[in-house]
Parts: sequence; C-alpha cells; structure tokens
Amino acid sequence: MRTSTGATLHAEPRGLATALHHRPLRLAVLFLAIVTAAVFGVGAAPAQAKVTYKGYLTFDKNPQNPQNSTLTWELYRTDLDPPRRTTKVSWRAGSGVGVTNPCTRQRGWLPNGQYSVTLLEGYNGSKIWGTVFRLSDKACKPGSKIKRTELFIHSEMTKSGKQGKTEPQRWDGNGDFKSAGCIKLRPADIKSLAKYYKIAYKPGKTYAKVLTVKS
Repeated sequence: MRTSTGATLHAEPRGLATALHHRPLRLAVLFLAIVTAAVFGVGAAPAQAKVTYKGYLTFDKNPQNPQNSTLTWELYRTDLDPPRRTTKVSWRAGSGVGVTNPCTRQRGWLPNGQYSVTLLEGYNGSKIWGTVFRLSDKACKPGSKIKRTELFIHSEMTKSGKQGKTEPQRWDGNGDFKSAGCIKLRPADIKSLAKYYKIAYKPGKTYAKVLTVKS
C-alpha cells in the first residue's frame, strides 16, 4: 500500500502477527506445566518398592529316631501380593538323647509349639559355642508347670566357628546329633541356616513365632 508521499507500507503477515500476539500466553502455559511437574512429580519415574522377607523354621520330630529328625527353613517375599516363597531347604537334625517325653529335662526332645528365635554369633557359653539360635522357654505340655529352659539350635564348634580338639567343640559324626533337649545340626548346616536367616532377620534381635516344632 502506498501513502500520499509515495512510500510503500508492507502489511505484517497475518500468521506472524497472530503468533507474536499469543507468544506470551504460550510461554505462561509452558512455565505453569513445568512448575506443576516439579511439584507433583508428573513424569517422574516411580520409586521401586522395598523388597522384604519373612522366614519360618519347622522342626519335624521323628518318633522312630529323634536323632534323624528334620529342620526346614522357608523364606518368603512379603512385598509381593500374595507373598511368594523363594527358598526352602531342609537339614537332618536331632533333639534329646532318644527320649520322646518332652517333660524330661536335659534328655527329652523339644516340646511341640511355637518359639521365638534369636541368632547369636560368636557365642561363648559353657557347653555350646559359635553360631547358635536361642529359643524361648516352653512348658513341656499345655497346662504343665514343667518348663523347658536354656533351649537352643546349636552344633559343635569353637566360639570362632572352627572345629576344636575336644569333643564338645568337635563334630565326630551322627552320634553328635544327640543333645540335652535342644535342636542339633551339623556345623556346616547351622552356618548355612544362619546365612539364610540373616536375609530376613537381624542377629541379636528376637523374633516371635519363627520356629514351629511338631511330631
């Protein structure tokens, strides 16, 4: 378009004018979207759920041969719904000296029922040493006043977990599955159990209803 002086005025393209007109609004919308994402985590990667475990011990007593009973460990992923078992392993174990009366202290096998468990490493007792699991006290039978105490899952080893030179600290064979009413494992087996146990539980801390004894 020409003016009265002959100068030519170029009209601004319609599309460019519209874009410039709406640019501040678009920038404002973009800024608001960025702020919203930062505050509410929109677009952020979801946090991974923590993996959690629970473990259970079962001591299945053998009436025909208490020194050839079975201790089983089962480990479950409890962060899954439903929980999923990831590990099941069993070992030969003994309890008592062949006496199947649980009310016979120091000789009878372990009473049936559930027990709290505490893993103790480097234990320095007067009769047992090394890797042991302390068990809660237990009435020998429901309603009985006879209580079994000083109960453990243990083996024969030194405080450091090595084999000693004398019998109480040296495993010699199947005859060593006999115990004063506790649960007894081979040295290698109780160390294996401790490794599995520590996946779910901390040493030195007591956990309720971890062990079930049955016959």
